[in-house]
Amino acid sequence: MIWTLFLDALRLILLGLVVLYAALVLITLRTEGAHYQLSIDQHDPIRSAERLLVWMGVRMIAGLLAVLNVGLNILEDASADVGDWVLHRHSS
Repeated sequence: MIWTLFLDALRLILLGLVVLYAALVLITLRTEGAHYQLSIDQHDPIRSAERLLVWMGVRMIAGLLAVLNVGLNILEDASADVGDWVLHRHSS
C-alpha cells in the first residue's frame, strides 16, 4: 500500500517535471526563437545544465518544425498538381 502510494507520488513528480521542462522549452522557443544561444557558466553548473537541456529541446523542436514545414510544402505542391490534373481531365 505504501509502496503504491510512493510510486504514484513519484510518477506525479516526474510528470510535473516533464510538463515544466516542456513549458520552459516552448516559452524559450517563443521568446528567443529557434536560434537560442547556449551560454554556460562554470560557476553555476546547475543553471548551465538547465540551459543545456532547454537548448537541446529548442533545437529538437526547431528541427521537427523544419521537417514538418518541408513535408507540408511537398503536400501542398502535390495537391496543386492533382487539382490541375483533375481540372484538365474534367475539361477535356
